[in-house]
Amino acid sequence: MGNNTHSPEEIAKKLAQFERLRAEGYRVFEITRRLGITDTTLYAWRQRQQGKPGQAEEMRRLRAENARLRRTVKALMASAGTSRMASRGELVKAPHQE
Repeated sequence: MGNNTHSPEEIAKKLAQFERLRAEGYRVFEITRRLGITDTTLYAWRQRQQGKPGQAEEMRRLRAENARLRRTVKALMASAGTSRMASRGELVKAPHQE
């Protein structure tokens, strides 16, 4: 059992597998061996997950919102930069054609 990092989705899946196997009567050490994790890791995951159903979905939603906000800030910064340049007379106007 090497030093792995598991995504929140993988952790949720393994915890669900644990609950299913536990209900079938398997012992903890048998389940952790089957899942490829240590019992310490299992108990740490369970401790973190208590009271946090749907955490993976919430993280996805927050990441999407964060990306949207970053794009908005970037657009506003570009717009603010343009208006600052205009107020200082740094923008060159296109020749007016009649």
